[in-house]
Amino acid sequence: MIKPFLVKLSLIKPYEFWNPRIFEAPFYVYLGLQCLISGLSIKGLAKANYCMDHGEIGIGSKYESQMLFDQQYFLPTSLVKATLSDTQKHQFILNFVAAHSYPVILKSDVGCVGKGIVKISSEADLDKKIPLLLGDYIVQKFTPYPYECGIFYIRENGVPSITGINKKHFPTVIGNGKDNLSSLAKNHQRYTHHWQSFLQYLDQSLVPIDGESVRLSFIGSHTLGCMFTDDSHLLTPELERATFEVFVDQPGFNFGRVDVKAESEAAFKAGKFVVIEVNGVASLPTHMFDPKFNVFQAYKIFFEHAKYLARIASEHKKQAMNLLTYKQILEKVKNNQQMLDKVHNQLKS
Repeated sequence: MIKPFLVKLSLIKPYEFWNPRIFEAPFYVYLGLQCLISGLSIKGLAKANYCMDHGEIGIGSKYESQMLFDQQYFLPTSLVKATLSDTQKHQFILNFVAAHSYPVILKSDVGCVGKGIVKISSEADLDKKIPLLLGDYIVQKFTPYPYECGIFYIRENGVPSITGINKKHFPTVIGNGKDNLSSLAKNHQRYTHHWQSFLQYLDQSLVPIDGESVRLSFIGSHTLGCMFTDDSHLLTPELERATFEVFVDQPGFNFGRVDVKAESEAAFKAGKFVVIEVNGVASLPTHMFDPKFNVFQAYKIFFEHAKYLARIASEHKKQAMNLLTYKQILEKVKNNQQMLDKVHNQLKS
């Protein structure tokens, strides 16, 4: 039943543009079967990353997740608490800027798929954006490094490995000497209304000269226009060793994706990168979104990672964790998503 349905959908549009609920549904069915095989409850999957709040499934603090690791590998980061007044938030961020300089990035502590991300380049930007923030927010030093990748990491039976690498290709337009950036962006094949999240930082009336390439985005999200490609061939002993070092002192993290930036492909392959964030058990093996894959090849990668997750969680199922009830988890996911959607819509307007 599933295969004919997928064939029909694939004739409509490429799977990378499907509604996430539709695309991910077969995965969750398959993951449920893997839980039965491994003798796990669905909640038990969190134990793959037993050091994190619910294994880091999007209901905990991204900041607290980052703090579980050696910070020498990460961009400087701090947490702006929602309990602070706007004046206090303003001063807190200014103090961070004094230490690390402009620009800085603000992103929700329960961030997801690039929503609610803000780039601050001046105190005027700060004054404008602070009243729009909801919940706790992370402030992070911005890096101009242009080369961004996601690295999928697992550790099974104590043996670490990298199961995939995806490069992020940011939305870019080529000038024709006639149309402005706004028009060129809206004619891009990956354009959605979400693009205002980053277009707002550009002079959209600018008319690029014929042949000029203009990168539009700084947000490495598939949902916000990035094209992901499978670049697992870039793995080198140096890159592998550097990635393993990020996690070596944290035995409670065994399944997820680390998003990194490097100065160039050569630097990346040499293991010279900075970590933007770590994503836990809810991580997608994003190299499956490479347009070269058909939907069945993509699901093969997706299902393979379901097996990894179930096996690794089963390995650690005796680890003690404080887990909410299913009802509480769903309620928290719902509330976080509603808050994130609200702030995202406010910030891009």
